[in-house]
Amino acid sequence: MAMSQITLGYWDIRALGEPIRMILEYCGADYEEKRYQMFGDPPNVDTSQWFDVKFKLGLEFPNLPYLIDGDIKMTQQWAIMKYLARKFGKLLPKSEEETRRCDMAQEEERDLWIAIVRMLFSPDIVEAKTIFLEETVPKQLEAFEKFLSDKDWMAGATLTYVDFEICERLDMLTEMKSDCLDKYPNVKKYKERFFALDKIAAYRRSERFKEYPIFAQVAKWGFKKEI
Repeated sequence: MAMSQITLGYWDIRALGEPIRMILEYCGADYEEKRYQMFGDPPNVDTSQWFDVKFKLGLEFPNLPYLIDGDIKMTQQWAIMKYLARKFGKLLPKSEEETRRCDMAQEEERDLWIAIVRMLFSPDIVEAKTIFLEETVPKQLEAFEKFLSDKDWMAGATLTYVDFEICERLDMLTEMKSDCLDKYPNVKKYKERFFALDKIAAYRRSERFKEYPIFAQVAKWGFKKEI
């Protein structure tokens, strides 16, 4: 019996959707995307393309991103990534130790994500971005540097769903400040190792990959590439 085609719904940005897209690509999934558009400039941004259907899709917790796989309908980014790892029998930790490391790395990434969002919507983006890059980011990278040590992946020897999220965030940080990983060789090699994976590299070379926007126009950074 053939597997049903998966539908991934998200805004037409990277943000929370890109790690899921990369997992689908890595696993060789048959999937389609529903990319919802935002129209106009802040503060008058039209988000109706999503909100017109938000409560009509049968989602238990209507939100973006969402995933529809036959009768299965899911929201919440981490829940979707874990589901895909189980579905395809890939990207899961292989021991209690690896599971523990994944759980901790996931929570560390969440702290980083919260800091990113606060920065993006700060009243003074220049000051907030400076504080973020000079204070928050180095502390986080130092922690990841020690955590990786001589390990290839966050779990240890096994590539897991957590790496897709963290490497996307590291890529975002280097878009913000190109040399931010230079003092952290373990982290820098980790990011390079991930994006050199055959299926990830092929996806990033394809027309399916969109480098920008990273965030929507309502954020104060990441809608267009800075020159």
